Amino acid sequence: MAARTKTGALRALALSMSMGLLLAGCAGSPQAVELPEGHAPLSTAPSAPSSAAPSSAAAELDVSELSVASGISMAARLGFDQARVISGTELADLKKSPEENRGSVAVLPTQCGDVIESLNWSPLQMGGEGARTDFLTEKIAATGSVEVAEITDKAALEAHYATVLAMLTECKSVTMHQETETVPFKTSKPQLKAGAADSAIAWTRGTPGQGMRQQALVLIKSKGDHVAMVSFIAADGLEAPEFSQMAAEILNAALAQAG
Repeated sequence: MAARTKTGALRALALSMSMGLLLAGCAGSPQAVELPEGHAPLSTAPSAPSSAAPSSAAAELDVSELSVASGISMAARLGFDQARVISGTELADLKKSPEENRGSVAVLPTQCGDVIESLNWSPLQMGGEGARTDFLTEKIAATGSVEVAEITDKAALEAHYATVLAMLTECKSVTMHQETETVPFKTSKPQLKAGAADSAIAWTRGTPGQGMRQQALVLIKSKGDHVAMVSFIAADGLEAPEFSQMAAEILNAALAQAG
């Protein structure tokens, strides 16, 4: 079977699948939220009157920001003591569909090429209100991310769920070829309690020691008008059930703020 050349599938997956996640906030009492180092403190000031300067009004947090802060607070309680808020041009870039970078990556089976490219999705791409924070700790060799966004395109969200399902069924074992290197790409469904996530996938790219080696774990769930995505990325070890459990706890904490 002839292999189909994909455009940057290896590079694109590393970017959006692992780092395209937003952070969540606290409920009701911002001053009580435990946030890791690197996360901006939540404003406890009362809402600014209508005559206040725009900069004062901007201090108020939207649902996505509060939800991300809530998720990050849970991550802190689980031992992740460092965080990085994604903002400005970085956040704006996440709202854009990733551009294809022409490369020499060939995928077998060929019909799975487009499916893999479609994994490169973030809730922020729906274009509405959204936020994201990444978190980590020196004690665990994995980086996590929390992303929350307003659901403005339900069809796009459902299409991503379908993509994940396709990766877990007809495309659960894929081979990528780049120049002289052959890279296996395998997916599996994380072990979770019923109802913990609307969509969940774990994938492994490459074998131990390969330069393209990477693992990712991604959980997505919606509540009301918002959807949250929690992910981990690492070179190895994400198959341990502890990561799925932590991701589910962080996801649940983030959605506690959504309605």
